Amino acid sequence: MNPTAALDTPATSARARVHSRGSRFVVIDDLLPDADFARTATDFAAVRLKPVLSTIDPVYDGFAYRGGEDKQPLADSAVDAPRWQRAVKEQITAHLDVLGAGPGTDGRALTFSAWGYPAGSRLSWHNDAGAARIGAYVYFTHDHWDASWGGGLAMVDEESRADACDGAALVAGASHPALILPRPNRLVIFRARTMHAVQRVDATAGDRLRRTWTGFITEGTTHD
Repeated sequence: MNPTAALDTPATSARARVHSRGSRFVVIDDLLPDADFARTATDFAAVRLKPVLSTIDPVYDGFAYRGGEDKQPLADSAVDAPRWQRAVKEQITAHLDVLGAGPGTDGRALTFSAWGYPAGSRLSWHNDAGAARIGAYVYFTHDHWDASWGGGLAMVDEESRADACDGAALVAGASHPALILPRPNRLVIFRARTMHAVQRVDATAGDRLRRTWTGFITEGTTHD
């Protein structure tokens, strides 16, 4: 195939659809065609993951596994880039309004990191503010998940307050969190300064990892 034609062909599946959305987030299901997603899940399994402690609450969150880190301009996609990277960029570009950002990709970039959450781990409430971030994304790449295994992405669909990292303050707040289940081939895009947390992965998950590609969308930055 001609390289230019390959880039002109969307990587996003024709079956991709918006499952749900709020004022600060959007959930997109069936991001990739089945064959491309199967390849993505297999490739993820080959990523070398290393245990890291949570930067939010290292005592009670436990450790997760992290591997690979990259940063790319939002506008650029190499011909040989993984299909999931191209699809994530396509959907972020299509949903910049969710991030409170104007149209266009100039001066915007995103990062890529592989994460695996084992049974017993979680990530406490935080809002991803700072470091020129305008948003973040989570793409679920495990090939199977059961709701009883936990690991859901909880999100409060409002701009976080100064006391937002106080769990007691969130309980007393007016908004109830949305719970986004870790469905395979699901992409979640959300605005910075939106409180969110990863529910603890239950022991019934056994040795299965909650596997995601996760990263930040930044503005006013260039490719490092």
